[in-house]
Amino acid sequence: MTTIIIIGFVQAVFFATLAITKKKKETADYILATLFLVLSVQIGVNYVVVTDHKYQFPHLIGTAGPLSFLYGPLLFFFIKNYISEKQPFKAKYLWHLLPFMADVIYHFSHFYLQSGQQKITELQHIVDGTPGTNMSISMIAASISPVVYCFWAVGILSSHRHSLKGLYSFTSGNLKLEWLWYLTWSMLVVGISAMAINITIVFFEVADWVELRLILLTIASLWVFFLGYYSIKKTPFYRSYHCPGMDTLEYATLQKQPEKYEKTRLKEEEIPGLKKNLLDYMVQTRPYLNQNLTIGELAELLHMPTYQLSQLINDQLGQSFYEFINTYRVEEVKLRFFDPKYSHLTLPGIAMECGFSSKASFNRIFKQMTGLTPTEYIKNEEAA
Repeated sequence: MTTIIIIGFVQAVFFATLAITKKKKETADYILATLFLVLSVQIGVNYVVVTDHKYQFPHLIGTAGPLSFLYGPLLFFFIKNYISEKQPFKAKYLWHLLPFMADVIYHFSHFYLQSGQQKITELQHIVDGTPGTNMSISMIAASISPVVYCFWAVGILSSHRHSLKGLYSFTSGNLKLEWLWYLTWSMLVVGISAMAINITIVFFEVADWVELRLILLTIASLWVFFLGYYSIKKTPFYRSYHCPGMDTLEYATLQKQPEKYEKTRLKEEEIPGLKKNLLDYMVQTRPYLNQNLTIGELAELLHMPTYQLSQLINDQLGQSFYEFINTYRVEEVKLRFFDPKYSHLTLPGIAMECGFSSKASFNRIFKQMTGLTPTEYIKNEEAA
């Protein structure tokens, strides 16, 4: 286990360096680098504490404790900024750091000023299962914090996923940010493991405290690799498909709190003209043939704000952007099925030319909109 822990420490430092030295860094990259640095310190210090190295470096005991309060906020900051890149880090987010600051103050006033021998004695109390009331509260609170934030992050990711069809004409696992779901749920597993170990230490007499801490450090070290692989490998895709003019979290707010966007909403007298322009443009220019079309791009082509185009499609046409665009694609496919000009193409080939991004999505959407598979539709039309 010690080998895995050492590798985990080295990986955390490496991934932090990689994130901070990346070209064209964004706020999310700085948050990610901070998360890796926190992990490296936590793993390194705890490794010293659970081994005989603590006698050489007794003043490291307790220094990593408050860092547990940073995992949740950093995950929250990263996901929020990554999805909604137009929203910079806001001063109001700093309240998320208050538990961390409070724990630092507690450790400073009750622990950091002690001698090395006193710290070793305090550590022995924890090992023996008698950490004291204040330390017990600190340990349990520090392990609960990441768990709470993981559930909060799930809420943000759910809001993002539910809003995709309002902004995009296509879907995919990458667009749904499935890798961030994996990271969030895996962090929840690590957080629950830490919480279970700390509760066991506080309320039960544990003989193998060191062994339990080593297991937890091993789990955290494995998570470092998981986090590094997904966050660095998967990040570019979603960024390349950001929707101009609006992001999914803004769209979710627009749906839940439309009054916030009153100044940009359509005027009743403008609606008939804008609706006609939109429908005429769809027929004449056929923008739906673009597989990666977003509502922001269509709004730019129509020279209107994304918020207003969203309102026009949702309120006046009663569809999501995804449904609106794919309705045109399905109708285009139907026409080309029986057009001799496209007889050299397979059904998936026709679908790709009509704006569908994959055979699976084409079959799924076609059946949803017609009640038939493409093959069944053709047979019915030919029989008629």
